[in-house]
Amino acid sequence: MARIGNGWSRRGVLRSFGALTAGAWVRSELRAQGSPLPLRTSGLEHLGMTVPDQEASAKFYGRIFDPQLFQEKDPPPRFYARMGISYLAFGGINTNATNTMPRIDHFCALVTDYKPAEMRAALEQAGLPIGPVGMIPDPDGLRLQLLGAPGGLAKTIIPNTRISQEPPAVQAIGFDHLVLAVSDLEKSVGYYRKFFGMETSRVAKPARVWFQAAGTKLGLEPAGAGRMPCVDRFSVRVAGFNRREATDRLKKLGVEVVPSEEHTVRFRDPNGFTVELIAGA
Repeated sequence: MARIGNGWSRRGVLRSFGALTAGAWVRSELRAQGSPLPLRTSGLEHLGMTVPDQEASAKFYGRIFDPQLFQEKDPPPRFYARMGISYLAFGGINTNATNTMPRIDHFCALVTDYKPAEMRAALEQAGLPIGPVGMIPDPDGLRLQLLGAPGGLAKTIIPNTRISQEPPAVQAIGFDHLVLAVSDLEKSVGYYRKFFGMETSRVAKPARVWFQAAGTKLGLEPAGAGRMPCVDRFSVRVAGFNRREATDRLKKLGVEVVPSEEHTVRFRDPNGFTVELIAGA
């Protein structure tokens, strides 16, 4: 059997095309039956981080994306930093918890015409129990949150402070994509198909599967030996993106810039999370 690009065979390509075609048919059938799955999503909107110092983390991202910070009106203290139409939420680490390492504890997809009761029933029917605040754990315990479009900061959130009168280092538009490191790639692919339909592409080396969520993307890749599953990294679209200028501005802020592909800039935050900047459409 002849091979074509990235180790794929012609038979494999045809099989994938057939699966995508079948997936489109299944989605249309579910829509005809009125099922809220796969999601009618307007995209991935925010990430929740659990970190040692919520305020310091918010200020770090505020200097890069938006100097106006926000916080929950009532305790426990949670802080927020906006990135265009997306945002990051920062909560504190429970010192009595088993896992006290910084982590991205959930990511959120917005759902058009979201009806919580109907969604809960559909998820239960699909064997996907939904937890508090619309959280659904995947096979590795990584949590997807569902909220109604158009999303945005909740009414319980108020302005905190503007940390600078300087403009942000870059003009964020919103998320481009995020990547999950998973323990079993095919098991996770089957799981996320229930939410986002059939995958839109696969890469053999390195192994990676992509799902489209409106104007954003979700990527899955193997966590690898000795590594825990996690939300591995995320990418932000930037208006007027200039790689050299963005790199210089980040370095002037004392941000750790790390190697990346030619069309992107990657940096690491103080908690070890990797963030990517990419040109906006």
